[in-house]
Amino acid sequence: MQNFTQRGKKTTLKTFFHWRLKLLYIKIIVLCMKSPDPTALSTRRSRQTSYNWVRQNVLEMIRQDQFQPGDRLPSERELATRLGLNHLTIRRGLAALVQEQVIERRVGAGTFLRGIPEGTVTNGPPAPGPATDAPVQIGVLALPQSGTFVNELLGQFHQEAERRGLQLVIHTVSSLGQPAQDTLRQMAAHGCLAVLIPGLPDDFSLADLAKLVQNSPLPVVLAKPYPGLEANSYDQPATFGRGDYLAIEMACQYLRSLTYGHIAFFGPDALYLDTLNRRILAYTRFMSRQGLETLVGLATPEARDVDRIVKAWSRLTGDLAVICYDDDFAIRLMTALHKAGLRIPEDVAVLGFNNIPLGISSDPPLSTIQFDYGYVAQGMLDHALAMATGKPPQPPPRESETLVIRNSCGGPLRAGDRLAQVIADAQTAWNRDMPA
Repeated sequence: MQNFTQRGKKTTLKTFFHWRLKLLYIKIIVLCMKSPDPTALSTRRSRQTSYNWVRQNVLEMIRQDQFQPGDRLPSERELATRLGLNHLTIRRGLAALVQEQVIERRVGAGTFLRGIPEGTVTNGPPAPGPATDAPVQIGVLALPQSGTFVNELLGQFHQEAERRGLQLVIHTVSSLGQPAQDTLRQMAAHGCLAVLIPGLPDDFSLADLAKLVQNSPLPVVLAKPYPGLEANSYDQPATFGRGDYLAIEMACQYLRSLTYGHIAFFGPDALYLDTLNRRILAYTRFMSRQGLETLVGLATPEARDVDRIVKAWSRLTGDLAVICYDDDFAIRLMTALHKAGLRIPEDVAVLGFNNIPLGISSDPPLSTIQFDYGYVAQGMLDHALAMATGKPPQPPPRESETLVIRNSCGGPLRAGDRLAQVIADAQTAWNRDMPA
């Protein structure tokens, strides 16, 4: 019966996040499919004329200048100057020629002539001039196995794109292999200027990712500086992940201020998870400096593995607080604690990470750390536009992560009227050490 209950809860969580992601896609699609007014239809026709005008002029330039297959064509900047358009519109016009296999885009090298296939139509002489510029489209390539973090980040992408007047084109793929390569070509053909990959599953292949980026017709922006692909990340290797260290130290300081004598860390049993490694290092560093016992519990997806950890820690009830790798693991831990008959936070305090919507409806409501999704979304979109236009990327905005205190961590119970000051003191560690 207990196993059945655990399977039911796990299925409910998976269903919740599946439909959350699905509703986000539907929302974006509906926004793009709203019936336009006559003015919007006219503008859209003008934009199509603008793309076709670029295409025709490039074909005519190829013929007049007698380019041969393999020759490098003028850069987007040169074409923009020659045709009197911005770089974004030029790229949209070239996308049609990429789809027709007339030209090919080589990231970091330029645009090269492949040949003009028989039957390529120029639609007559070039039009007298371009019309209005196109709306900027950015592609997003999502892998369903990437987890709750990516679901939340997709929502932030949507908000940030809406604020900037950008259009997102979101596709999901099962792997980084051929399906992903085909999808990137489709995005380029439809006029996307760049593509964002917000997250990858734990078992992804770095070789497959590198191949995808190398062969992509579009600039690819990644959510972290993977080895050999640092130029595709919105953040620098020297500063990436600093937020993890400071956030865990902030959490440890907060729980220590609540006079907990034992602070533990609970997360996934995974070897090659950089985020996990950073957070465990920050935790053990704090515990070592404080002269406290280090308690790390790592669990597989099996519910009995969490039960094992709860049983081992039960000797510390009444004086134990647990920092969890993320909110999903916090909810798993809370489920196991309830099953063992332990009270939260009276027996064991729990603090999550990421602040997912399900946390507020847990029993009791989950205290957590608000991850700065806006920092990642702004940084990735800025980097994408910089790569698409050939401009040097700007440094990302200042990251900011905060404590979200509800009932599961024992703050209101232990601090009472002092809670606001305890939170402010813990937040000082972040504000002091995070560079402006």
